[in-house]
Amino acid sequence: MKTEELKEFRKKLLELRRKLASNVSHMQTDALRTGGETVSELSDLPLEHLADRGSENFAKDMMIGILQNSEAEICEIDAALRKIEAGTYGSCENCKADIGKARLKALPYARLCIQCKQAEESTARG
Repeated sequence: MKTEELKEFRKKLLELRRKLASNVSHMQTDALRTGGETVSELSDLPLEHLADRGSENFAKDMMIGILQNSEAEICEIDAALRKIEAGTYGSCENCKADIGKARLKALPYARLCIQCKQAEESTARG
């Protein structure tokens, strides 16, 4: 891969990382701001408030899932940045073939070429 292309991918990865880290930080701040009540406090609430509480708990669970996915994505971005420094960026971790530029433009932290990724997903499905 050309040096100029690597610079562009590095720039794209750093920008994506910055955005994700900012989102994670905001969501963590929001999560800390909303404290949970104890079971005894919840038992004193009228039934309609318990339904609201269920909706809030669902939203919190969803936020936790998003946070976990975002943090995993940041780890993948960091790995891609290390590969740029090591000179191995753009090579499939499985078959060592080049990962297509179209794939890297769509998912700049892709670890596998499209063929290996499809094979991995079909194996995971059973």
